[in-house]
Parts: sequence; C-alpha cells; structure tokens
Amino acid sequence: MLIIFPIIGVILAAVTVWIRGITGTDIIFDGLFYAFDYTLLSALCFVAFLLVLAFRADIKNPNEKFNKFNNKVIGWTLRLALEACNVKVTVEGEEKIPDGRFVLIQNHKAMFDPMTTVAFLGKYEIGFITKPENMHLPVIGRLMHTICCIPIDRENPRNAVKSINAAVDNIKRDECSMAIYPEGTRARDGEMLPFHAGSFKIATKSGAPLVITTVDNTNHVHKNAPWKRTDITLRICEVIPAEEVASSTTAELCEKARKIMCGSLGIEYKEE
Repeated sequence: MLIIFPIIGVILAAVTVWIRGITGTDIIFDGLFYAFDYTLLSALCFVAFLLVLAFRADIKNPNEKFNKFNNKVIGWTLRLALEACNVKVTVEGEEKIPDGRFVLIQNHKAMFDPMTTVAFLGKYEIGFITKPENMHLPVIGRLMHTICCIPIDRENPRNAVKSINAAVDNIKRDECSMAIYPEGTRARDGEMLPFHAGSFKIATKSGAPLVITTVDNTNHVHKNAPWKRTDITLRICEVIPAEEVASSTTAELCEKARKIMCGSLGIEYKEE
C-alpha cells in the first residue's frame, strides 16, 4: 500500500514534464527530481489530512458518534504503518464474526495488537477500551476519540464502572461494537496475564455476543522492523452467542475465554 505515494509522484512528475515540454535526456533527470518531490509532497499532504481530522474531533464530548469516515482512514493508515514495519497479517476465522454488534476480547502482547485489529477488522466498526494515557497522545488520542475509544481507570472503581457503562451504551445504541483486553495491560514476556473478570460485564450488560480472538507474534515487530518480516496471525477463535452470554456469569465467561485463547496461542492453561 505504501506504493501509492510513489505512484502519485510518478504520475504528477509525468504530467509536469509533459506540461513543461521537457525533452531529451532532461526527461530522466527532471522526471526523477519531480517524482521524488511529488512523492514526498503527497505523503506530507496525507499527514496534514490526518492532522485536520484529528483536530476536528470534539474531545470535550464523551458521547461523540462513531465516525465511519475516520474509521476507514485510520484503518488504511494503520495498514500503511504495518506495511512500513514489514509486517504480514493473516486473518483466520473471519467468517465466524456475527452480524450486528458484539464485544471483542483479545490477548495483549504489544501496541501492534490494536493496530492490527483496527487495520484488518475495522470494517466491523469497533471501539476500544483503553488506558487513559492513550487518549492524551497527540493526534492519536484525538483520532481514537472519533471512533468511540473509551479510557478506563482501573485504579478508580467508580470511574471504571462509568467506562463499562459507556461501552455498553455504545453497543445498545448500535453505535459500534467494543473491544477490551481482559489482561488489562501488555504481557511483555509472551505469556498471558491474569484476566479481569469485570471486563466481561460489557458483554453481560449489553446482551451482545462475545467474539474471542487472539493475535500472535506482535511482540516481535519492534525487533524485526523494518529489515526482517514479521508474520502476525489474527485469529477469530470462537463466538459465544448472546444467549449463552446472558446465562453465564462473568467468572464463567472469563474462564472459558481464557481456555480458548490459551489453546489458540499454544499456551498451557492454568486456573487463576
């Protein structure tokens, strides 16, 4: 996908050479010069476009609607970023994703987990429960706000409940599906951290199906990029239907989801 900027550069360079009537050997040198300049200019214009989208976000409005256009742009941008990092993503089991809104859970190894999910499952319109610091990141935090990402303060139970209820409201209003990492933070050693059963309240309160996913190998991207390719597998493991979610406790859902995810990742399941 990164090739789009050089393509734009070459096309604009060819048009410029033609308009200016450049001939002979000057075509090669001038053409390369213009192609480089236009390639750089097109990339800078795209960055400027992202900045405009970000600073148009109404960050003071906690109930801003899910911006479908921004979602597509963000997904496309993240695909570019992954390609620049020499990442190849394989999505398995996408046919299992149900119609309508759902709650997605996933293991968490690296910052590339949500990037991969938004890039390749963004068409399902998914907002994320995230740590508050992410929402304060320049540009990125503003863009996250436009696709209904919600900060959660796990150290403050009252605020955490508000965040859970906001996520439930997004699903019930058919604004978007919601994703959460039940580990709460990244497992840097490659193992799986204990799950927070409260994460599953979004599913039980909203009455939505639970989509259990895993993402593997994302913790190697920062070491490999850009010279060595990293193969990431995004796997939709299983979907727990809404009826089963409604009849289960958060503890039961937590245990079942953890077993499924451990099996998907080849990690030994240990009861918490």
